[in-house]
Amino acid sequence: MCGRLNVISAPLVVFIQDLLQVDLTPAHLSTEEPAISGLTTEYNIAPTAQIPVVRATAGARTLTTMRWWLVPSWAKAPSTQFSMFNARSETLSTSPAFRDVFKTRRCIIPVSGYFEWQTLDGQKQPYYVQAAESSGLALAGLWDLWSKAGQQILSCTIVTAAAPPSMQALHSRIPVHLSQAEVDVWLDGSAQAQNLQGLLSPRVKVPLQLTPVSRYVNNARNKTALCLAPSGASRTVASG
Repeated sequence: MCGRLNVISAPLVVFIQDLLQVDLTPAHLSTEEPAISGLTTEYNIAPTAQIPVVRATAGARTLTTMRWWLVPSWAKAPSTQFSMFNARSETLSTSPAFRDVFKTRRCIIPVSGYFEWQTLDGQKQPYYVQAAESSGLALAGLWDLWSKAGQQILSCTIVTAAAPPSMQALHSRIPVHLSQAEVDVWLDGSAQAQNLQGLLSPRVKVPLQLTPVSRYVNNARNKTALCLAPSGASRTVASG
């Protein structure tokens, strides 16, 4: 599960430009879609908010904002009846909501980190999960465009997988994060299904740093830097 994210603008812009190879110079930005050249720092992002998304269009990668809660193109109307902010990797090929976009509308959701909760002595302790050796994580995502009666919604979902043994103490599932080489495959429109499934294996692709933080972050209305205030020592989970 992945239900809370954050974006720290300056270091994440560098990550997007250098590791995701997105050109954010003004001359490159599309005038036909809501591409963006910068990011606003958001310490506590919850589902249905707008988040940055990288996708490949017309041979180039662009950074766009999308609603974090997938609205399928065939839906009668936007709804939060079903939890569409995450997509289980095990059922991407069979789920009516995800099977078509899995084939044709894959994206990367760049984040500074995400929050997960571990139950300790009957209380939920939040942890902040971030890359240990870079300024961002490239999460595998899917996107879609809903359009009815003159209204359009670009939306996305984050792909999750079963947690590997090294992460199971924190939660039973993790968002699928990709290495730079895997990003290239995920965004390749001609990639074969068997190659894509290999990217979704339940393992840690890059070293992760896990830090217990203040329960202040538990309330999605709290948006300040206090969301990242450590409440204990960090530990590193190795890739592999």
